[in-house]
Amino acid sequence: MVKGRPLLRWAGFLLVCVATSFFCIEAQGEKAPVKAPVQAPESGRPDLIKIDTLAAFGKLELPPVTFFHDKHTDVLLKEKKTCEACHLVENGKLSLTFKRKKATKPEEIKESYHAACIGCHMDRAAEGKKAGPPDGLCRSCHNAEPQITTARMGVGLNKVLHFRHTDSKQIPATPAEKNNCGTCHHEYDKQTKKIFYAKDKEGTCRDCHLDQPKQDVKSLEQAAHLQCVACHLDLANKGVKDAGPYICAGCHGAEGQALIAKKNAEVVAKLPNKEVPRLKRGQPDAALLTHDPKIEDNRPGKPRLMNPVAFDHKAHEKYNDNCRSCHHATMDSCEKCHTLSGSPEGKNVTYEQAMHSQKSQLSCTGCHTAKQAAPNCAGCHNHISKTLRTDDATCQQCHLPLTETKWKSGEKLSDELAKMTTPQKSALAEVMLKGRKMNPGTYAVNDIPEMAVIKDLANQYKPSEFTHRKQVLALVKGMQGNTLAEYFHRDQGTMCQGCHHYSPAAKEPPRCVNCHSGDSLQAREANRPALLAAYHGQCMSCHKDMKLEKPAATACNECHKEKKK
Repeated sequence: MVKGRPLLRWAGFLLVCVATSFFCIEAQGEKAPVKAPVQAPESGRPDLIKIDTLAAFGKLELPPVTFFHDKHTDVLLKEKKTCEACHLVENGKLSLTFKRKKATKPEEIKESYHAACIGCHMDRAAEGKKAGPPDGLCRSCHNAEPQITTARMGVGLNKVLHFRHTDSKQIPATPAEKNNCGTCHHEYDKQTKKIFYAKDKEGTCRDCHLDQPKQDVKSLEQAAHLQCVACHLDLANKGVKDAGPYICAGCHGAEGQALIAKKNAEVVAKLPNKEVPRLKRGQPDAALLTHDPKIEDNRPGKPRLMNPVAFDHKAHEKYNDNCRSCHHATMDSCEKCHTLSGSPEGKNVTYEQAMHSQKSQLSCTGCHTAKQAAPNCAGCHNHISKTLRTDDATCQQCHLPLTETKWKSGEKLSDELAKMTTPQKSALAEVMLKGRKMNPGTYAVNDIPEMAVIKDLANQYKPSEFTHRKQVLALVKGMQGNTLAEYFHRDQGTMCQGCHHYSPAAKEPPRCVNCHSGDSLQAREANRPALLAAYHGQCMSCHKDMKLEKPAATACNECHKEKKK
């Protein structure tokens, strides 16, 4: 294979103009190992490319060409040919276009494809080798409905894979910085027209490289494949073991991704506490989420801003798969794009919406709401209305009061914020976080009724005996170790509101019959079902949402003993 190594130098470059899913060199954070990838359809191939170059000049005469990239690469490898069989070299780099260095006239492009592709097929057939369709069989390549479809899986660097790169001894380090971050991360100097490495300012590829090329900036697709695949090929040519994939299936195929996930898991298993070290790029441990403090509304003396939010940045790094879970566009702070009134840079999403939208998992509230879908949480949270106006007490769980900090009393919030530097805000956020009260559990065990006998509707069945204390303690146990749950259930009676809804958190909440009519199946008013429907709706739905196998949601006799006639 020594003679075949020139092919390795170029094989991956073909991916640049054909791949549709993107790499992203990012700083990422995740506590658990990478999950197994979703399997691609059996009928699909990650290397299937539709060649429709002439579509840019107008309507195509024939359907796009179905081309299998890895299939052709395998043939070239066996015959010890290079990628230059299809792509020209310019300034030591492979041209991304087929058989030409730059765009040309449609007729010339068409002729270059036909002459090279069909000519290669004809030559191979004349040599008695297995070949593709010869001249005249146009529909063999221009297939409008190919039997095999493209099944290219998206790929990116999660925390583990990123660590494997930064920890690699094979990727050359920058002498001045003694790390290899500059191999991938760079910024562009417009004056010198050169790229350079900026320590502690590492961003994602998406910060500059967008979906489409822009002036001299390559698209994300082009930049990622040039950077990643070229590096993998270079390492492979040097004889490095596990240099990284350089064919389509190696990254975008189900088997390739399963192999990557397996290696990631092996790396995590060898780390202390099986946890990937925190990636440091100058980010704060705590951040104060606020906005321009000089902006106020029209009410005299009334600041437009609420109390700022102390954000535990370090903790959130562990719970997210990547930095883009929050920093979805750039690594800048949220208010740079999301202004109070909305801006084109932030797609007109206001700062308030960016933080509170329940429809987007990119927001704080939306992400927390998504976590409530877990079985331990869903039994209660699936039945709590998401449209009710949040009360002041709920807001203050994040917008912490500042009475216990060093803030001067009597001064406006906006005036004080305007005087603070970023490090001072970070220090204040840490003080606020340390002062938070976590969940103390629930009421004393003896204060929790052991049994709740539901007999209001005893007719055909005997009263139902609900193991009240056992269930309460099981819910408390389910929250232990979950910082999100422990923090947002700070009041001892908060959890009780999952069943005793629409009532204040209290040691002795009102009974169901106090609000739900027990005389008939007729509801007292809209959105307030009668007692029978309330019991069954609450209990059965909870069992279903929490995925409880026993008692089953529809097993009447497991909750009710039928009366003997």
